[in-house]
Amino acid sequence: MTQYSTPNVSIPDLCGYCSRIPFDLLHADSSISFGNNSTWDIGTASRIRTSTCPVCRLVSELLYRHAKRPVYFNFNPDSTLLSIKWDYGLDPAFPSRKCFLVDRADSSRPGHAPIGLCFLAANHRDHGRSNYLHYELSKTVDIERTARWIDECSRKHQCVVAPAGESFEQAYPGLQFLRCIDVKLNCVVELNHIVPYVALSYVWGSVPNFRITKANRKELQYRDSINKAWNLIPETIRDAITLTRKLGLRYLWVDSLCLVQNDPSDLEPGIELMDQVYERAWVTVVAASGFDANAGLPGIETGSREVGCLAHEIKPGIFLGKITSIGLSMHESPHMTRAWTLQERILSRRNLYFFRDQVVFRCNRVEYHERLNDNLAQFDQVVPRAMDHLGESAFTALRVYGSLIRQYSGRSLGNDADVLRAMGGIMRRVSIKVGYPVVQGLPVAHLDIFLLFKGNNVIRRPGFPSYSWAGWRGEVRMIFLEEFESQLKIDEWLESHRTWIVWYTTDSSGRTTSVIDQINRTHHRTLQGTTDWRAGWLYHNEPRVSFQGFQSELSLETLPTPIHNPKPYPILRFWTWVLTLTIQITDVFTSDARLLGANGEDCGWMSLDDLGGSESDIIFHDSEPIEVVLLSEGCPQKTFRNDQNYVLDTWRPTEVEICDGLHYNVILVKWDGGIAERRGYGWIRKKALHLGFGQGPRWKEINLG
Repeated sequence: MTQYSTPNVSIPDLCGYCSRIPFDLLHADSSISFGNNSTWDIGTASRIRTSTCPVCRLVSELLYRHAKRPVYFNFNPDSTLLSIKWDYGLDPAFPSRKCFLVDRADSSRPGHAPIGLCFLAANHRDHGRSNYLHYELSKTVDIERTARWIDECSRKHQCVVAPAGESFEQAYPGLQFLRCIDVKLNCVVELNHIVPYVALSYVWGSVPNFRITKANRKELQYRDSINKAWNLIPETIRDAITLTRKLGLRYLWVDSLCLVQNDPSDLEPGIELMDQVYERAWVTVVAASGFDANAGLPGIETGSREVGCLAHEIKPGIFLGKITSIGLSMHESPHMTRAWTLQERILSRRNLYFFRDQVVFRCNRVEYHERLNDNLAQFDQVVPRAMDHLGESAFTALRVYGSLIRQYSGRSLGNDADVLRAMGGIMRRVSIKVGYPVVQGLPVAHLDIFLLFKGNNVIRRPGFPSYSWAGWRGEVRMIFLEEFESQLKIDEWLESHRTWIVWYTTDSSGRTTSVIDQINRTHHRTLQGTTDWRAGWLYHNEPRVSFQGFQSELSLETLPTPIHNPKPYPILRFWTWVLTLTIQITDVFTSDARLLGANGEDCGWMSLDDLGGSESDIIFHDSEPIEVVLLSEGCPQKTFRNDQNYVLDTWRPTEVEICDGLHYNVILVKWDGGIAERRGYGWIRKKALHLGFGQGPRWKEINLG
């Protein structure tokens, strides 16, 4: 536990290592500059852990926090030397703030992450330099200070919440009204005009949550009805109502009391526009502490949060504590584990975070912490929201979307049916930026890229296609997208015949449509940039070019054969080459496997999607032939040869093979009644094509569900 100093507690002397560090200079009212050699060795982690020195105790707590092993470093605590140096801070919101960093003495070694330590001013109101933190907290949140943060954003920043002149119909298309809690009349109201309101983002959890229903909807619109239901409402929502009043706002939006939970005609349109609700909120309150709706907002009620300096007094009047970072705080928050909360948080233009021990405000320009002197926020611009990058270029939008898929897919989701809805606002914004639809979570003009994902111990999600990340529970990584460094390289890869598939979809009614037609229907201009791929040759009556010596007689105009689609989602249909190989599992924990030829030759690598799942015994028997579907040629810039997680020890592609793209991206499929399902992703060497069973690759129609 963190030590709290009091005037009656004796402070032990600094050890021989730490006594050489000039902490006293930090307390002086002068400019702080230690020069170029501002590094001091402090010995090994084992020595630090047994030391009674207050600096060593603080470092030890951070090294071994919540575990009996070092959590910030990958090192041997008995032999690796550590050091303290005076350098720039770690918090990306304040990159120019200087502080002490605990690091390896040999910081060039990989696998380390420094710990930031900041000086805490005893008299925080008198200092504004970047090495001082505000650390004294009251038992309740300083609402006046919090409101000042938001007001400054309203006056000085371009964090537009509701564009001037925007009508209600433009802000919330398709909604007849926006339902909110009126904290003045203490009831639920239905508004058809734009008003400033607070939105709440919180974790429902398993506690009973009083909700608006068809039965109580009218009663909740009567004045003071919220007071009558007060004891039934979860604590987090009660605190949000209290906070809204204290901030001087009248309206609060909370999903459970603003969307009729058992009326699909009310619930569905509301869920579809939740992104608009959060983006247009005056401020979004993020309940970032606790695991359910009864966790409350710490600091709203007296005694509801931890107080104190949360630091070590290393000399009389001199405090040292861990550097403040909203990123680390959010990483430890239960809020980060829920799927719905990702969209709510990142689409909001202003967020007020309630952590266990402090409140943090963040907009597009500044970040304010209760434990931090407000003057510090004026020195640096915060890292932009992920959604702000969508406006930079279509390529950046795709990269951001791939990153958000990875974050989102690793979170928990109470109802599988919500997997796409909880990302709906993000997908709409991506679709607008790139200029074409996002179908089943996939940007359709870049199917060649977004089908190449790697699941991390994922499990099949029923009701959604296996070709989409949405069809799997667990973290999904768009590793192929990460290989591209620029828009130019994506376009070159798509346009230079490294991709050859012409994509079609067949919906549940049996209607088959080409993907390029789907793009044209929504993209009412000449295809340019990211959507110009294959535009010059797509509709020509040319036969397929030879493929590594294997010729297809099929022309590009050949349509898929009619099929009945029994699935609730579109079947992805295309013609390509397939190869029959065998598979040999090499690591049951990472689901890695080797692809082997007919005579046992190494042909490539495969990551299995659901090793150990209910269907794995059907597919993954060693030496039993499996069908591998070729999707595209490998990217010449691929760098997986240096990634131990994705490369087989038995075969690493040479530098020449990587530069020339001498491999193909493939997926493993399992057929069931004429429809194939994806069961793995990998790659094979081009020169291994003739090593498969039979006569080599076969041209085949694939119906991927």
